[in-house]
Amino acid sequence: MKHWDSVRCSAGYDLFITFDNDRVYEVASSRPENLIQMPLAERFAYMAEYLKDCSRQPMLIEALDDLDFSWTTAFSMAVYRALALVPFGITVTYGELAVLSGHAGASRAVGTAMSKNRFLIIVPCHRVLAAGGKIGGFSSGLGMKRALLKAEGHNEF
Repeated sequence: MKHWDSVRCSAGYDLFITFDNDRVYEVASSRPENLIQMPLAERFAYMAEYLKDCSRQPMLIEALDDLDFSWTTAFSMAVYRALALVPFGITVTYGELAVLSGHAGASRAVGTAMSKNRFLIIVPCHRVLAAGGKIGGFSSGLGMKRALLKAEGHNEF
């Protein structure tokens, strides 16, 4: 049975984690409906700690194994894996992420994958910018994207 718990990230936003004993299904900026709040399963406590302090350490690629990606495509998974390796404080453009994921020239498809990301901060889509370093879009709003980037040392947005 799925449950939810929340954590306040250092950028000042509450994030809601949907999980069961085996997987995390979503990390989002809105509370899940029709689920009961329960303390986060102990095995995922490292994710809550990461979210709380916007850790300067990159999220371990192994953490992706605890996330449910059954809904995504092989292309999107390659993009998410590449993005999970982008360290704290570093930004990339959609085009650069396309190259990093092995899909040069697929910047629009990378943008689509970012818009479908269900794991805020864990898969750090806030670090992806439009061409020319413009802020681009963000499914949880540009205010949140700016706050997350500011928490990582980017004050220019």
